[in-house]
Amino acid sequence: MSTLEARAVSKIYEMNGAEIRAVDNLSLQVGDGEFVALVGPSGSGKTTMLALLAGLLLPDAGEVLINGNSLRTMSKAKLAAFRLSQIGFTFQSNNLVPYLTVQENVELMLRLNGTFDKKGRERTIDLLRRLDLGDRLGNLPSQLSGGQQQRVAIARALVHEPSIVLADEPTASLDTGRAHQVVSTLARLIHEQGRAGVMVSHDLRMCAYADRVLQMEDGRLSRVLTERSEIEALAHVTHAEEHADALA
Repeated sequence: MSTLEARAVSKIYEMNGAEIRAVDNLSLQVGDGEFVALVGPSGSGKTTMLALLAGLLLPDAGEVLINGNSLRTMSKAKLAAFRLSQIGFTFQSNNLVPYLTVQENVELMLRLNGTFDKKGRERTIDLLRRLDLGDRLGNLPSQLSGGQQQRVAIARALVHEPSIVLADEPTASLDTGRAHQVVSTLARLIHEQGRAGVMVSHDLRMCAYADRVLQMEDGRLSRVLTERSEIEALAHVTHAEEHADALA
C-alpha cells in the first residue's frame, strides 16, 4: 500500500461564469522512501494538487489517502490534528519564527503536536547536525544564509517523523548552488528515513534528485518520467538551455 495516494481527484473553480478545472481527474501514488517532483508551467495546477495532498483543500471529486486514511471523511478538527502529526511541510518562504533560535524553531513543531520530550530534543539536535547546522543551534534566522534557513525548515518538516513530506517551491529564493544543496539534502533524508516526499518546483534542474517526475498541464498529468536516464536528461537539457540563453 502506498503511503500517499490520490484517486481521481478534481478541483473546480468558477470564474466569470466559466468552469476552471485546476486539477482534473488526477491520480498518483507515492511510496515510502520515494521522492517525487511535480512540475509544470504556471497555472498547470501543481500547487493546487499539493494543497489537495496536504488536506489544505478538499477535492470536488475523488479522494486523497495517507496510510489508507481518507482525508475527505475527516472532520476539520481531526484533519488539522492529522496534518500536524502525519505531514511535514517546507515552503518557498521558510516561515521560521524570527525571535526563536534555530533549535527552538525546529522544536516548535514537537511542542505544537504535543510530542516534545528529551528524545525529541535529542532528535532535533541530531537532525540539525546532520544538516551541517550543529554550530548554529543558538542562532536566530536573521543570522543565517538563505540556504541555511531552508535547511532549518527541512529539519522542522522531518523532526516529528511524519509519514509524508511536501515541499512547495523550496528553492525559489535561492541561488543555484544553494538550491542544489537544499534539494539534495531533502531527497537524501527522505530516502534515509523512508518518508514519502513530493516537491513542487518550477526549476527542472531540481528534478535530478527525484525518483519520479510528474509533469502537469491544464490540471492533468501530461508526462511521467521514471527512468533515471530520462530524469537526468530533463535536468541537463534545462541547464544547457539556460546556459545558452545566458551566452546569447
